[in-house]
Amino acid sequence: MPIQFGKVLPADFANPPAATDTAAAEAEYLCDFGNSKIVGSNDHFQVVFERTARLRINRKSGYEWATVQVPLYTKDGSSERLTNLKGFTYNLQDGRVSQAKLSSEPVFKEKLDKNHLQVSFTMPDVRENSIVEFSYTIISDFIFNLQDWQFEHSIPVRWSEYRANIPQFYNYKSIIRGYLPFAVEEKTTVPYSTSYNMSPDAGLGPTKDMRISGQAMQLRWVMKDVPAFRSEPFMTTPHDYVRSVHFELAGRDFTGHDYVDLTGKWETLWKTLSEDEEFGKALTSPAPLAAEAKIIQAKYPDPTARAAAVLALVQRNVQYNGQPRIYVSQPLRRTFEKHLGNAADVNLLLVQTLRQAGLQATPLLLSTRDHGNVQTNLPVITQFNYVAAHLTLPNQPDVLLDATEPQLPLGFLPERCLNGQGCLADATGRWLPLKPAASHVQYRTAKLRLTPQGLLEGTVKLEYGGYAGLEARRQIRESSTGDYLGRISHRWSDWQPAAVKLVALDSVRKPLAVELNLSFPSDNPDAAMFYLPLLKAVDMMPHPFKAENRIYPVNLGMPREYTGLVTLTLPANFTVQELPASVLLALPNGGGRFSYQASQISPETIQIATRLQLSKSDYSPAEYAALREIHQRAASKYAEMLVVRRK
Repeated sequence: MPIQFGKVLPADFANPPAATDTAAAEAEYLCDFGNSKIVGSNDHFQVVFERTARLRINRKSGYEWATVQVPLYTKDGSSERLTNLKGFTYNLQDGRVSQAKLSSEPVFKEKLDKNHLQVSFTMPDVRENSIVEFSYTIISDFIFNLQDWQFEHSIPVRWSEYRANIPQFYNYKSIIRGYLPFAVEEKTTVPYSTSYNMSPDAGLGPTKDMRISGQAMQLRWVMKDVPAFRSEPFMTTPHDYVRSVHFELAGRDFTGHDYVDLTGKWETLWKTLSEDEEFGKALTSPAPLAAEAKIIQAKYPDPTARAAAVLALVQRNVQYNGQPRIYVSQPLRRTFEKHLGNAADVNLLLVQTLRQAGLQATPLLLSTRDHGNVQTNLPVITQFNYVAAHLTLPNQPDVLLDATEPQLPLGFLPERCLNGQGCLADATGRWLPLKPAASHVQYRTAKLRLTPQGLLEGTVKLEYGGYAGLEARRQIRESSTGDYLGRISHRWSDWQPAAVKLVALDSVRKPLAVELNLSFPSDNPDAAMFYLPLLKAVDMMPHPFKAENRIYPVNLGMPREYTGLVTLTLPANFTVQELPASVLLALPNGGGRFSYQASQISPETIQIATRLQLSKSDYSPAEYAALREIHQRAASKYAEMLVVRRK
């Protein structure tokens, strides 16, 4: 370990704080060291995890880092135990180091859910420029729960190291997330020895002390001088991007020839789910919408039309409370009576009603974008936090649907669900790609005219199709039409918007449209030349990629397309000084393109057409430079003025 606990010198306060993008970090890890090992106990093995950390609190805004939260696993009345907690806060006063000792008594415990507790403690006497350090041990009887480790945080980390010592009779899969490189990544074989106390059969006689020896795999990872993690545009949860190590128990073999697979089988998980009162049993309970489903079945012989009618029925009757869950919070009849429920309440009611209408429907387990990616080779229920619905229709084997949003069409999942793959909750456990059913499309047109006094005025129509339309309708539902149109109007700070109105609000198969009038007055009506910001009239997409470099993928969720068309009519005594140059740019590997074309249709009519297409949902870090450049070039063309003059 690169630090000695309890030994802080005046020189340790002298190093300048690590730099962030704009200033010194509010706090920083000087060292974070963790070590996990497996040791023998009474009739079982234990995981012993030890952690020692030292941080510097540079500013008041960093005081929150002096409160430490430790998660503990619990099951069937047994819980992991936090022991050997100790810590000090150090301050430099008149050239001497003072210290305040952490009391082990005031520890706050909180139950997070049925399997997780959280223990918190706060370091004493914390000030600006304090150094705090703490150490603790977690003893766990849950051998499958080998401690994870996170190397990156939202503050800089000078040194982070994790070691795991795994005896040869246990096999764990290590899952490494993140993109920054390790300074050290080692795997070595070392001698292993531990004591093991075995109770006699039927509890007769004294316990038997055994010494188990053999080999162990020593794993070691180190990162140093790690910058603070910063979220960037088009990312899912930081959990998918920060460098971290996770473990899953794969198997055990105590003799060398009796390997037992412990990864868990989908068949076992499915059996548990199907018998769970809050999942499988909920689907087989009396259906509150059975009568309506039978009416729909008789009215719509076509399965696709029938499914759309059932989806609309559930959307009308139940509202989503915003809680992503895979288990129902109440019986489905209660959800119907309250007209409110979590994701499982709503979508298991949808599955049940589809089945009542004679359709082949199955729950679909998934992880939302803010919950993290799933490992498809590990059937672990905690990977999932959301349930949608799957439907098999003639010539359409995999139709995905969701009733949590009132205007979501058949075949669409909400954008929050477009995250890798989902798993069918049936005996097959088949994985399905969670692909978008449409693109994010914005089409904007403006018809403008220039008056002899240099006033630019006209009409603008903003159209939002596909997922852009769904997002706009969601924003309207969550606020109001007036609030939404007010936010639209505020986009034109230099213009004067008026008569703003919505079109096709309730027709989900059509783009949502906003129509408005715009005017842009001239500062000098008698000027000989005018500089016209035409593309500002259609409020084109702002450039979102400010960082010069990016080590993380760009996850758009779905392909995107932004089209603008501006038509300008000039007075008879005006002419164009010079048309802007046309541009056609393309991303490598068919990733998209940008086009800009200005043309003079007649002596009085000029037209500017732009189109930015991003053809993929995901772009790798290697593609970022080209993606950023095409946005910069597009932003530059959007900002160009059309120069006209009087004849």
